[in-house]
Amino acid sequence: MGKDKCVVCKGNGVIELLNTPCSFCNGTGESNGAAKAYLDSHICQCILLDRKRCPLCGKKCHHDTPNKPKILLTPE
Repeated sequence: MGKDKCVVCKGNGVIELLNTPCSFCNGTGESNGAAKAYLDSHICQCILLDRKRCPLCGKKCHHDTPNKPKILLTPE
């Protein structure tokens, strides 16, 4: 049975958006409770890329928790 992967860095050990070692798994890529808790309640990071999708979770823009948009940036 394989190891579970860190949900923030997706098991890579690096946060690609910032190109830095993942601070949740210390670069190991292993799953942990802190990463899961963070992803469950994270602030939308869509402003760092296309302003349409959050690069951390891949969901449509959400500007408050839990994943409910306060504003719609573009109609689809």
